[in-house]
Amino acid sequence: RRMDGKTVIITGANGGIGKETAKFLAKLGARVIMACRNLDAANSVRDEIIKETQNPNVIVKKLDLSSFRSVREFASEINRSEERLDVLLHNAGYANTFKKEVSEDGIEMTMATNHYGPFLLTHLLIDLLKKTDNSRIVVVASYLYKLARLNLNKLNPIGTLPGYLYYVSKNANIMFTRELSKRLEGTGVTANSLHPGLVDTGIWRVNDWYIPFFRDDQVHVYGKIFSIIVFFFVTRYLSAIKVRYFYPKMKSVREFASEINRSEQRLDVLIHNAGYANTFTKLLSRDGIEMTMATNHYGPFLLTHLLIDLLKKTENSRIVVVSSYLYKLARLNLNKLNPIGTLPAYLYYVSKNANIMFTRELAKRLQGTGVTANCVHPGLVDSGIWRNVPFPLNIPLKFIIFCFFKTPWQGCQTTVFCAVSEQLEGVSGKYYEYNRETKLEDYVTDEEKNAKFWEASAKL
Repeated sequence: RRMDGKTVIITGANGGIGKETAKFLAKLGARVIMACRNLDAANSVRDEIIKETQNPNVIVKKLDLSSFRSVREFASEINRSEERLDVLLHNAGYANTFKKEVSEDGIEMTMATNHYGPFLLTHLLIDLLKKTDNSRIVVVASYLYKLARLNLNKLNPIGTLPGYLYYVSKNANIMFTRELSKRLEGTGVTANSLHPGLVDTGIWRVNDWYIPFFRDDQVHVYGKIFSIIVFFFVTRYLSAIKVRYFYPKMKSVREFASEINRSEQRLDVLIHNAGYANTFTKLLSRDGIEMTMATNHYGPFLLTHLLIDLLKKTENSRIVVVSSYLYKLARLNLNKLNPIGTLPAYLYYVSKNANIMFTRELAKRLQGTGVTANCVHPGLVDSGIWRNVPFPLNIPLKFIIFCFFKTPWQGCQTTVFCAVSEQLEGVSGKYYEYNRETKLEDYVTDEEKNAKFWEASAKL
């Protein structure tokens, strides 16, 4: 949507994510206040943004988040000059590796810049935000918060390795945002935090982390060269991670369902056949959900809910879920429904548990609607789903597939049977192999557990 007439403050807007965000919002017509420490760099970026967006309403103001004096002066000027504040975007960040610095207020530099400065700034601008209808606070955190823990007994961690404190500050960002959101309930101001991905913003460029590896007389030349070479390879690697590790998921499901509901008059059969499997590579969906579970369970779960009214409109409609006999190799843990960090190969089997438990609970909830739900084991099929198994593990697997696996044509027979067979008219909540109903293990037929899993899936 357009942002004409709205005022946005972006900290650290003279480079990286902040610069691109300022440019994007300026294109949408917002009045953008770039809150930056380096005024020369900020003024240059401002001129570039104005030229590119043709929006003259881009302003630079001095702000050093590591200095409480600077934060108070900036906030005082904003409260004096601005009538409204629609978005406060805490984007600025500081990172170092070995060099231990303290702010002018005696606070460890990483925590001063990344947490205490934004904390104070938010408090000083909160009345202006409350005066503005539907205002927002956005805090740029990081998924890397998982690499550290914030110690409540050491909130000014002078002497701690700064490289570690960057991750601690990301914990602080998220904890602050959640508590802030709680305290702002009913005010019309919202607060959310985000992980932008692993981005080459330049935040780690200033670090003289290489100093311990060189003599004093070598640091200037060899150290800089060493730093540049390593930085090049690290940023290339992080760029690859950014592409590999984040994929759109639930947005695509919603768009697909919306199009189907708009274009189709009926839906006789919904077959959940798509599946994902990996062996060692741990991936996340863009929604922050472990990739195997996102693709094999949570996506189909959401899609079913979004299409259920169309299925109910269609007489004798059916839902068929392709599961697997391999569900027996794992157990679903209700206390870890987003199992980030777990071996993906194991999670494939967990997702097959989820398929069966979901189908049985779905069948129970659809009683009397005319819609049936059943799941199938298609057999061991050479479908290509395990093509990502790395060398040399793929060599024996290829031999096994060649000797014992079904072809895709053979593997689809039970799915087709459940979709079209007159024998299954009105049959629901069953599990089929080789066109025959098959008994399931007790741990996937526990109605209480299946109901809990359903409710937890809906919340996630």
